[in-house]
Amino acid sequence: MELRKPLLFTGIAAAGITYLLAVPNQYKIPCLFHYATGLQCPGCGLTRASLALLRGDLQAAYNFNQLAFFVPLFLAAWYFAKRSKNSKILGTAIITVGATATLGFFLVRNGII
Repeated sequence: MELRKPLLFTGIAAAGITYLLAVPNQYKIPCLFHYATGLQCPGCGLTRASLALLRGDLQAAYNFNQLAFFVPLFLAAWYFAKRSKNSKILGTAIITVGATATLGFFLVRNGII
């Protein structure tokens, strides 16, 4: 009974990834921030970059959004920090570093600094 939920989730995720890889770039998620300001938010291109990574196209992923390479590392660090003895301190530190890096990426990407 306990194994059913993870297996079901894994099956649904695998089916979704398979569908997205079979039908690339058919659906684009509009960015309301870009529409309203003309600036690219840190997430602009992240879906396309993630799909390019899943296809193994590193150059396309880099061109879409460079954060696609750091998001998995950030999530892994946050996951392991939450499982450690000092989870509150480490989790806060990792979130702070991630937020600062994302803000820096946004500023550089849009030519603000």
